Amino acid sequence: MTAEPQLERTGGAAGFTRQVDCVVVGGGGAGLSAAVNLARMRRSVLLVDERDRLIWRHRIDNYIGFPDGIPAAEIRRLGWRHAARFGVELLLGHVAAAAPEGNRFRLRIEGLPEGGVPERPATTVPRDPEMARLFGEVPPGSSIDVLARSVVVATGVVGHFPDFPGRDECVGTSLFWCIHCDGYESIDRTVGVVGFDEEAVQTALDMLDFTDRVTIVAGRPEGFDVPASRLANLAAGGIAAYPFAVFDYQNSNGQVQALLLDDPTRTRIALDQVYTVRRSIPMNAVAGQLGAALEANGQIIVNTNQETNVPGLYAAGDVTSPHDHQMSAAIHEGNQAACAANYYLYQPVQREPEGEGWARLSRPRGPAREPAGAPTEPGHAAAPTFDRAAALWQPAPRASRP
Repeated sequence: MTAEPQLERTGGAAGFTRQVDCVVVGGGGAGLSAAVNLARMRRSVLLVDERDRLIWRHRIDNYIGFPDGIPAAEIRRLGWRHAARFGVELLLGHVAAAAPEGNRFRLRIEGLPEGGVPERPATTVPRDPEMARLFGEVPPGSSIDVLARSVVVATGVVGHFPDFPGRDECVGTSLFWCIHCDGYESIDRTVGVVGFDEEAVQTALDMLDFTDRVTIVAGRPEGFDVPASRLANLAAGGIAAYPFAVFDYQNSNGQVQALLLDDPTRTRIALDQVYTVRRSIPMNAVAGQLGAALEANGQIIVNTNQETNVPGLYAAGDVTSPHDHQMSAAIHEGNQAACAANYYLYQPVQREPEGEGWARLSRPRGPAREPAGAPTEPGHAAAPTFDRAAALWQPAPRASRP
């Protein structure tokens, strides 16, 4: 039996609206970090998660304090317990609509459809028993309204991996996407990189720091989208390049065994591990509905305090950066968002006067312009820029690669 979140309710008999200081949308590392830290500042927090299954069993080996590594799923379980201890309300549901309402945000949270949210990977993995115990749930076919003074969007991205039978068992065992996270596990292994662009070429060349047995496959019938000079760089490094799609990812019990190419001879490339380099899709619908400015690739623009261009709206984790695949980075960003949101929730007398300290450095101020190549959607404010000398607001700087 799941717990019913005990949030403040207003309204008449015909319906009610729950009111909270903050709604955190997303229950990964960034969302859980934001929720825990806000709750410890005695804010009422509702965390909404639509990922009701722990699908992948990858292990995190570069998180300080866990020298033997820790499964990502276990970090989420620990995060649930941590959040529950400090009074965070945990709720399974899908934020189907969101809109500003005065100086607050109204969110409609619906029950999860059978089989999960369509944008998320489908799975037959059963729900985690601890999640079922700790989380309340919006019943299927129904919805609730929540009015929040602030919102933290930590919805992540989808699309790291291609869809093939056995994929979920392979993730984190023999199928990876981040060389910075998992390259160490590739030492002296036979590795295949699947991707067609410059990032894929860089990943293959970077892999030579770990192993000299590297192959790259375009993963699409059109072949590679890089200059001939980059293909020459691959060849010079001893990396065979195949300009074909993948017909099959042959695997068994979580171990990728070979790539079967979609070429005339069905070439079979035996290997131990695969790194896929794909353009992930930011889950930005909630932020977009609330007016957040977006990058050309759909990621949410934030400054170093995880503030968006909308007062009271924050974002953290993978949804804000194409290369932030680190759990440690996500948890840091969640904490930053919590600190900024908590400051926003202070009464005026609790804040520093205008032009001093945090107030001067953290608030969006000054002229704004649209980032190069990023369209402004109807109702979306143009993205602010930064003049460090004048201490104006900026999006966080981004590295071109992890």
